[in-house]
Amino acid sequence: MNTFNVTFLPAKTKIQVRDGLTIMEAAVEAGIELEGPCGGKGTCGKCRVKLLGEDNEEPVLACRTTVSRDLVVEIPQLEVSLHRKSELTQRELDFQLNPGIRKVFLKLEKPSLEDQSPDATRLGNALGLDRLNMPMDVLRCLHRSLREDNFKVTASVANGEILKVDAGDTSGQLFGLAVDIGTTTVVAALVNLLTGETLATASATNAQNIFGADVIARIEHVMNDARGLEHLNKRVVGVINRLLTKLAQAAEISPEEIMQVAVVGNTTMSHLFLGLDPTYLASSPFIPITAHLVRAEAQDLGLEIFAHAPVYMLPNIAGYVGADTVGVILSTGVHKQEGMRLAVDIGTNGEIVLAASGKLWTCSTAAGPAFEGAQIQFGMRAATGAIEKVKIDQDVHLSIIGKAPAKGICGSGLMDIVSELVKAGIVDGSGRMLNREQAEHLPETLRSRLDRNDAYGTHFILAYEPGQEAVVITQKDVRELQLAKAAVYAGIQILLKEAGLSVDDLDQVLLAGAFGSYIDKESALALGLLPPVTPDKIVSVGNAAGAGAKFALLSADLRQEAEELARKVIHVELSTRQDFQEFFMDALGF
Repeated sequence: MNTFNVTFLPAKTKIQVRDGLTIMEAAVEAGIELEGPCGGKGTCGKCRVKLLGEDNEEPVLACRTTVSRDLVVEIPQLEVSLHRKSELTQRELDFQLNPGIRKVFLKLEKPSLEDQSPDATRLGNALGLDRLNMPMDVLRCLHRSLREDNFKVTASVANGEILKVDAGDTSGQLFGLAVDIGTTTVVAALVNLLTGETLATASATNAQNIFGADVIARIEHVMNDARGLEHLNKRVVGVINRLLTKLAQAAEISPEEIMQVAVVGNTTMSHLFLGLDPTYLASSPFIPITAHLVRAEAQDLGLEIFAHAPVYMLPNIAGYVGADTVGVILSTGVHKQEGMRLAVDIGTNGEIVLAASGKLWTCSTAAGPAFEGAQIQFGMRAATGAIEKVKIDQDVHLSIIGKAPAKGICGSGLMDIVSELVKAGIVDGSGRMLNREQAEHLPETLRSRLDRNDAYGTHFILAYEPGQEAVVITQKDVRELQLAKAAVYAGIQILLKEAGLSVDDLDQVLLAGAFGSYIDKESALALGLLPPVTPDKIVSVGNAAGAGAKFALLSADLRQEAEELARKVIHVELSTRQDFQEFFMDALGF
């Protein structure tokens, strides 16, 4: 079998691959990050790369181009940004700081003939520890650490163990990382553990998406490829390492100074981050390996921070309701509030929590990645160039993030666009988009935007710059949104039915997640994403899952509360409900 050399730029990574592999598969082997949420079907166009020759370059799709010669491939740089969902992790703290890790500055008595205590004993006695535990690498360096600054040291202690010994006084610096692993987007926040202040936040696309946009596709990759779990684990850990490096640079600290981590994510993301096989989450009865809070060391998980930093993966509730939902409950406090509250975390999966009379019900709906911009022809994350708001009257008026030329459509923009198309009569109540011939009643400024071709089918042109590809919304995009919003609405109806409540009983609807924070309430109500409540009852609570990770990072008490909450919630499994399909079909129309 022939083999060829593939060099990936700008990283200058070279790998030898066998004849017939796609560039995407070669990138996986080389550990190169690429976007591709369609899972190699060639439909999303997001894995476009350049093949570089001596005097030319050729744009191709990495998932559809096989290696049949030596190649030099230029990969577009993936974005790490401080925007949207990142900002939403910053919330007010209303609890006592107790991160469970502390730094103690000590001025130790020097050894003498009168006091011949071993170095470790001297340190343990000064800290008041009954038992002396420390990692071997810390023990091996202890004699140097104590003597470097004349027996003035700072000890980092967690869970009764001395994790680190620094010469001098570093007690004023203690940093942690809160991470929200979404199926589509990973968000991280660097936090001062002494004050609770968020120092910097960053987000990036979850690089697992080349194996599929949803959790089922990724589980199937684990099941079908002997190295599938390794691929997915390395990709999500790689994204987190890239984010924490960016955060450390922004705060002007070393990644080694990050001493603790708290992580949330759905159950599949939790498993893949921990390197646990998620195979049995894919089929009934959807059994995780563990649902309890997991504590590990950073070095065991491949995180490039202080090796012995405790990493807390918050507990899951069920196979498809994960630690991110626990984070939403923890940060919003719906379990402690009076009245009836519905919290909806809208992302690739729609996790829903109903809190009433001291009880909690929850479910997860397979909303699909439409709300995150995936599987939408010009879908993208809420970054510069994304259409986020739209108004249609005699013409089309766009609001674009960063006031830049339009590159694509984010989730909130998608909701606005479809809502406006329905109001304008361009999309009917069944979700069918008119063609140009059927739209004679429309102003020419709108009618001229309707088109049809082999690439997109029937579509509506939103933005066009000379010399660039037009940004459009297609009939297929509208159908994707219909399926997503119907799934969320049906889940809400099931929980209300399970609790014996009606829409009129709801005091508040909390929208969590970046998408939920930026969508127009009127658009969400008009399209039937949310139950028909008055707009004043709808409250955006930001990235509540990420806020929950931050809360757990800063409080050992809240980590314990998270464990208790996960066991207290009543999980409603929608796959066993015959009425789910009825609610779903009723909710499809606009």
